[in-house]
Amino acid sequence: MNLPFLAGENPAQERYREATELFALFDYLRQQHFGVFSIRESLQAVGERRDGTLQGFCLSADETWQCIEYMDSLGVGVVELPSYPANEYGQNTNRRLIDHAWNEHKTIEFAAHARCVLADVEAAHNAGFRRLHLYIGTSKIKQATARASIPQLAEKMFASVELARELGFTSIRVSTEDAFRTTLDDYETFYTTLQALLISHQLHIDGIGIPDSVGVATIPELGDRIALLRRIGIHFDFLECHVHNDIGNADHIYVNTLLLCMRLGITMLPDFSILGIGERNGTIGLSSLLEAIYRRLILLYPHKMAQIRHVMREQLGTLPNGKLFVNCYRDMDAYFYRILSRNGFVFDRSPFSANTEYDGSGVHADTTRRAYHLALEGETNRQDAIDAGNSAYCGALPPYDMPLRTPVLACFGCGKSNVRYWCEREGLVLRPIATLQEQMQHVATNGIVPAQLVDETSADEFIAQMIRHYSITQNGITHQEALELVYLFYQQPIHTQQKEMKT
Repeated sequence: MNLPFLAGENPAQERYREATELFALFDYLRQQHFGVFSIRESLQAVGERRDGTLQGFCLSADETWQCIEYMDSLGVGVVELPSYPANEYGQNTNRRLIDHAWNEHKTIEFAAHARCVLADVEAAHNAGFRRLHLYIGTSKIKQATARASIPQLAEKMFASVELARELGFTSIRVSTEDAFRTTLDDYETFYTTLQALLISHQLHIDGIGIPDSVGVATIPELGDRIALLRRIGIHFDFLECHVHNDIGNADHIYVNTLLLCMRLGITMLPDFSILGIGERNGTIGLSSLLEAIYRRLILLYPHKMAQIRHVMREQLGTLPNGKLFVNCYRDMDAYFYRILSRNGFVFDRSPFSANTEYDGSGVHADTTRRAYHLALEGETNRQDAIDAGNSAYCGALPPYDMPLRTPVLACFGCGKSNVRYWCEREGLVLRPIATLQEQMQHVATNGIVPAQLVDETSADEFIAQMIRHYSITQNGITHQEALELVYLFYQQPIHTQQKEMKT
């Protein structure tokens, strides 16, 4: 590679080799269409608005389309969207976006981010997706909370892959959502079992995700998992990396991951989000990834900053519309910042930010809480129990003399885990079935589709759907407003009410 800023430099030096390899990453990323832009990851951000409302990051239909326009113009290959059957609003939005892209002759692909639940796979297909990103938890805490063994989890993954092929999905990526919190023995058992099932049914997968969902993995650990996949012999056309920024190390790990895969001749698709926001501390933005490479180059040759910047701009080149690539992603980031400013959304990618105390989806907070209580049941206590809880998600639990991490109720990403947490915290019980049906008639007049409520699980799911609906339509609701929605279907136990009346 002919790089003008290296003219006259000693090619025997280690930094010379590093610089040429880092510059090769720009071509490597372009060849792979830069990877996966996850609107799903971005929407699961949560933070404190200036008015004190706890609110997930929300995009209007027009703003979502503008994001897709930017990604398409930059040559990004895949946009990932959340696909959950319970979120009817989100499913309708997905369908409109996919149809719009088709009518506009966009080349970008859309991937559904889906659990290994057959209803999720069917919902993704009905929304128009033909690319499917499946995930399942395999760490010890996930096995405990799912009450399933590793072979059983692999069988669940296979059932989703089998259905997806029957429905005609053209690309299927499978992923253990907690690859670096899963022991190597369990990781091997999972993929060995899955491989055997695929072979016996003459099926295949297209890609494998190796996510670092707490941002603490090392490159040798990544190498261990790649080596293991090769030893098992499971076929994949691409790997996908997904690195959270809990400890502020995602930029560094992303670059090293790409370097390793480029050396191995593996197609690696990095996962990125809007400005690096997301659940807890999200995956980095595209501009952050490119600039991380740029910073590494400057560290190697600090006195050649201007030349490095010029060569980088040339390397990324000019887009078909005649605009410089670097200018387009600069404009894209400026657009994202304007959205954040309008929403009053406050975020900080520090591991000590509000995002580590509150979680938009509730899933991570719920998992860490379960891990903590499992430790307590095993007679582990105080800081040791906190450390055990943090084995589920890095830094999720504060020191033992502080409250546990709290799943936010009033947020765009509210799930049934959030609702269940607050019901248990408030000591609430489900109202009588007849009362539930009366309440259903009330909410049906507000544009929400009624559901059949028969138990706590179905009620929690429906309440979460209502909270998401009002968070979107009202551009944020307060915690008290969300709790009032809970009280439509839950109440204090009768004996508690009687006691309060006597008091």
